[in-house]
Amino acid sequence: MVIGNFALVTLFGLVFYVGSCSAQPSKDEFNLFCRILWEVNYMIHGPEYVYDETKDAEIVKEMQVLYNATTDDMGDFRKMLWERKDFFEKYPPPTDAKNRHVTHREIGQLLMEGEKKIKENRELAEKVNQKMEEAKLPATKGMYGDNVKGVPKEDGDWTAILNDNASIFGSASRAEDSCGNGEKTAGKTLINDLFCVCVGGEADNAEGPCHPKIWPPKSWKDNGGTGEWTQIKYGTGNLKRTRSFLESIEKIEKVCDTLLEEKDRTRNMPALLDEYVKMIGKGDENVKKNKENKIFGHSGRSKERGEVKECDGRQGSQSAEGSGKNNEKICVDYTATLKQHKEIPWHTKFREASDKMDQTKHLEEKILKNQADLLLLKNKAWIAYTREKEDDTANLDDMNMSHLFDATQPPPSFPLPHLLLIL
Repeated sequence: MVIGNFALVTLFGLVFYVGSCSAQPSKDEFNLFCRILWEVNYMIHGPEYVYDETKDAEIVKEMQVLYNATTDDMGDFRKMLWERKDFFEKYPPPTDAKNRHVTHREIGQLLMEGEKKIKENRELAEKVNQKMEEAKLPATKGMYGDNVKGVPKEDGDWTAILNDNASIFGSASRAEDSCGNGEKTAGKTLINDLFCVCVGGEADNAEGPCHPKIWPPKSWKDNGGTGEWTQIKYGTGNLKRTRSFLESIEKIEKVCDTLLEEKDRTRNMPALLDEYVKMIGKGDENVKKNKENKIFGHSGRSKERGEVKECDGRQGSQSAEGSGKNNEKICVDYTATLKQHKEIPWHTKFREASDKMDQTKHLEEKILKNQADLLLLKNKAWIAYTREKEDDTANLDDMNMSHLFDATQPPPSFPLPHLLLIL
């Protein structure tokens, strides 16, 4: 029994060890890439802001009814009596001529303020969409490079951008010229650095460092051939080389969609970029010994799987089976980049886009405030309309409203001159 328990514990420990070693060394970096990718796509392709005027218009319409109900024009008043008999029976208007005149004027002013609020909200909604449109260009440049001169409206124009590898990558043919190797800089675009960290270039016989379905293009040459570093191999077991960069990014986005939960879709770009910066250099100190190197990737690599000290996308030397096999050079090094720039270039563009989006939030808050003000205006209109009743100076609730429709019986509290006008 003791031997059995010992064997069980040993087996459990072995399973735990294998499981802990099987996790991709850059899985956390990939998760962050996915979250940023989702946010950028939302900035670029998200729906425009729609100001729903319906509820606000109903409020103004209700105020208009109160305004019309207090008119001094008895022709209009008589017409309203027939059209809104039920309303007048439930909510009788002021009967005193002076009260009605004052109420009519007061509600009229409130009505004009309400109409002004709706007009202002329409203009604010236009500004929101204008700022959202302005945010799209820097977001698109941060994703696809500086060759982007405008945000496409047609699918064909997007295809042209997605096929412009020279704009997207530091080098469309060599990872070692794109990922911060030596004195070379990185950070040209989000996609460039995603491929540096998760795909690599000449990494023959290397495991994918980010996700079990995303592999370097030259892994397992006998299984699907080889391709450029912009073409991933995709799948588990029977790997398939993608035919183009466009298919590669589609596969990566598909993996991201299955990976992210709803809580991961934050719509908070500044926080995501700050998290990204904090992950530079993160990892076991025996894996990233040189603290001068600003390497992003392999934060989950164990010290037994070797040191990460350069990012040229080539095959590594850690040939032991497992998720860290031969992939310690698949990463991005920002050492030279941060010497030349205050921050990573695509970060700068995304922060610019985020600033534009923040301005839309302030505008949307103004719209919400105007909508709250409209409710207050409506309440004030009702207070003015019912003031006479509240003061018990002349309450139409005490008279039979049917008399207003029966010209042979004057209502007890309705002034005779007005009745004559009705007749």
